[in-house]
Amino acid sequence: MYMGFLSKKTLLFVYNVLSNNTDSPESQGATQKISALRYLFALDRFYKENGRNCDTKSEDKNLYVSYVGEVVKLSDDTYTSNFHAGLYSEQDYKVGSNFFSVNAVKDSLVNPAITVDFPRRNKDGELFTIKDGVLLRDVKLFKHIDKYLLSNEAKIAFALWLIRDLMLNDIEYESVRKTLLKKYSEELVDALLPDKLVFRRFCEENKLDNSSESEAIIGRSDIMNMFSKNNAEEGELLEKNTNKEKSNQKTHLFALRTKPFLLLAGISGTGKSRIVRELAFKSCPKKLQDADCTTPGNYCMIEVKPNWHDSTELLGYYSNISKKYVFTKFVKFLVKAMMFPDVPFFVCLDEMNLAPVEQYFAEFLSVLETRKKVEEHIVSGALVDKQFFNDLANVGGSGYHNIKTNKEVYQKLWETTDSEGIDPKAAASDSLLTVGLTLPDNVFVIGTVNMDDTTHQFSRKVIDRAMTIEMNGGDLMEMFGGSAALDYMPENEELPIDKFRPCYVTADEVLVAHSDCAEQIKEQCVGKLQGINTVLKGTPFEVSYRVLNELVIYLGNLLDEKGYSGDGNDEEFNNIVQKAFDAITLMKILPRVEGDDEMFDLKNDSQNRLQKLQTLFGEESGSGKKLQEMNDRLEKMQFTRFWP
Repeated sequence: MYMGFLSKKTLLFVYNVLSNNTDSPESQGATQKISALRYLFALDRFYKENGRNCDTKSEDKNLYVSYVGEVVKLSDDTYTSNFHAGLYSEQDYKVGSNFFSVNAVKDSLVNPAITVDFPRRNKDGELFTIKDGVLLRDVKLFKHIDKYLLSNEAKIAFALWLIRDLMLNDIEYESVRKTLLKKYSEELVDALLPDKLVFRRFCEENKLDNSSESEAIIGRSDIMNMFSKNNAEEGELLEKNTNKEKSNQKTHLFALRTKPFLLLAGISGTGKSRIVRELAFKSCPKKLQDADCTTPGNYCMIEVKPNWHDSTELLGYYSNISKKYVFTKFVKFLVKAMMFPDVPFFVCLDEMNLAPVEQYFAEFLSVLETRKKVEEHIVSGALVDKQFFNDLANVGGSGYHNIKTNKEVYQKLWETTDSEGIDPKAAASDSLLTVGLTLPDNVFVIGTVNMDDTTHQFSRKVIDRAMTIEMNGGDLMEMFGGSAALDYMPENEELPIDKFRPCYVTADEVLVAHSDCAEQIKEQCVGKLQGINTVLKGTPFEVSYRVLNELVIYLGNLLDEKGYSGDGNDEEFNNIVQKAFDAITLMKILPRVEGDDEMFDLKNDSQNRLQKLQTLFGEESGSGKKLQEMNDRLEKMQFTRFWP
């Protein structure tokens, strides 16, 4: 429950106004508008009370997080992300996932000489800037508030919400302004409040008042009842299902940010390919949608055929008959992705293991390992040689012999003259003609995999180079009201590129970004993997540098998500490390493990290797449960593997 000095009716009214700040209040875009505002108002309050900008590398960070929380919390243990139905109970107010872990703050630390806008690449305009981890307040940017609160009604509602915990004599313009100035600067208050006449008319028309008592009380059920046809219990169920979906979504996002090659593996019919399509819909801007919004332009489905034994079906080939290179839809799709670098592009390799992956996907796997970070982008070696794009430019037919830019290559391959929305810098580049086709850092390849006797098993080489998520379904009742409720409509939840694009390629980059706990990261990650190798010694399943690198990267993403700023000597850090260790074990280590009872036997020991590994995680962890399943299979069949 929250105790405020506005009447209960007024508190609920302003909450409802803010829940309709956009045409699609349940969308990620609506959440981002509120998120951006809370960060701005928290920074302004920090500046007003401390007389300086906020250095997130210091103890300033914890105080700043508390100020963010005061903007959006409903009670001491509940807050809202977008003033819609969802209420959450985590104490970090999602500051880690929506702020410290995105590229803005992180890139300012990796590149301390540059100044980064926040929000980044946002058509609504930046609200402040960041340099070397310091949040820089700039009053000239306060004018952009109009792009985040889309009406005078929303502005007034937000103003009243901000002072809901302060004593307010009456809801009059001067009284509200004076109360706001207790927390925020005069420049920000003036940018927020509309003129007196508009303010007075709004309050009179909606009969807003402050509490006749000393304080008003609203609770979780009051909010839930605003969005539920029945009662608060239905609202609680909605929140539970929403949180479950978000948790599953985070698993996929963390995996893709660790490496842009993901395997969704399991039994048939669990919705693996649907997930890829939904991710594309959620992140596809309208400019890349078709007319009836049924196909996202950032999505490419490629059905793998059993007769694929080399890369020609994916990467194309030079035809001795036509004397020109045959470009595939995979290559064309990557070229298209280069034109829209701020949009995530998804390739779904459906039934990926109908053919031997290490044969037809060898070039991609090799190029994947060449990735490195250069300034703000991740670059790689070439997938398709520049010669073939130059051939296209030189002998591509009338009107194309003067092709000199990537945009012109794109227009030729896609047989279009449309250039709407194409990034100017990407359009002017000639990298296809001078370097060749590299792997764009906004492309994510997701393979769907059915592990049964009709398909090829994955080699350890492939599993080492991919992130793997097992999907074997659950309670059949969970199908109803689940992901189908999204109905494939892109406006349901818009996911920006920063939710997907990797921040790190190497473990060293994580250590730089988290220098305060770098030694603890090295010690714990190396120690935990050495513990696994001790148990697996003498088997072909021991892990090496690649797994260590990706464990550290995954851990870095979790630390960013939580906004962790400690030195690594606390329980919170240990819990985050264990969570990363558990995830990487499930995604990269256990899928490689298979063999008979002799393989897992430990001479003169009451426990076998699987049981030994289980003690490293505990029975209730994801890895612990999977190891128990594998051990049960071993005892029954004298053979076991990760897959059912």
